[in-house]
Amino acid sequence: MSASATLRYYDKLKVGEPTISFEIFPPKNPAGWSSLYATLAELSKRSPDFISVTYGAGGSTREKTVDLVGRIRRELNIPTIAHLTCVGHSTNELGDILRLLEAAEIDGVMALRGDPPKGAAGFTAHPEGFQYASELISFAHHGFAFHIGCGFYPEKHPEAESLDADIAALKVKQDAGAEFAVSQLFFDNDTLYRFREKATKAGVTMPLVAGIMPVTGLSQLKRFRELSGTDIPAKLVDFLGAGTDEEITQRGVEYGVTQCVDLLEHGIAGVHLYTLNRSTSTVAITDELRRRGYFPLPSK
Repeated sequence: MSASATLRYYDKLKVGEPTISFEIFPPKNPAGWSSLYATLAELSKRSPDFISVTYGAGGSTREKTVDLVGRIRRELNIPTIAHLTCVGHSTNELGDILRLLEAAEIDGVMALRGDPPKGAAGFTAHPEGFQYASELISFAHHGFAFHIGCGFYPEKHPEAESLDADIAALKVKQDAGAEFAVSQLFFDNDTLYRFREKATKAGVTMPLVAGIMPVTGLSQLKRFRELSGTDIPAKLVDFLGAGTDEEITQRGVEYGVTQCVDLLEHGIAGVHLYTLNRSTSTVAITDELRRRGYFPLPSK
């Protein structure tokens, strides 16, 4: 096995070796769990640098997240990162969750402010909790030994006053103890390059990982715009065109591969694929990137 193949994701990010990773979420019903396990079986064959597990709005999947990250680490031996949010939790509760993760031998956390529960007008901090992700990052950094990631929006967080203010907030997260940042989904790479340039000038030195969402249907695009505020470029809509679901899914894979190759050629720190708990497009993109010489599998 080569030296680089033995590096864990945080070591790779530190030395500038790009990572490939996947994001999943705890399902809400038995059928969803059955589908997820089939997806994990396929994803594990691709030897990702890590898998991250999301945290439901308002902490609604807290126990499932903790259980799932532990199971992935134990049964699949894949480095696993647990998402953790400020929403609905006191500092004592957050400390309890972090201790549970420690007991499960999880060494990575994505510390996020989090989205408000469905139906809420906006984010409201727990009276004994945190208002900002940077506060949660500092709490985890000073009280525990996790490698800490955070999030960012290449096109600006919908609640931020400006892109400069958003980048300043990212710098605060870095100063609080974040070691890397994973982006919200986007479809125009120039957006990320502009963000990276401005962030670098503002003193952000931690690795920025690109969050990539494979498109599997035209109906998704409107939802992506509504949920994250991301721009849907005309070139993407034109490329997807019309056709059967299978044809659009294949074009979505092709667009994702092109997007990832361009990002890697421009020195992005890593590619993080949002799977939506489905393996087909994620596996196709990963396999094509490896066929082209990116992310070689560890030698045995």
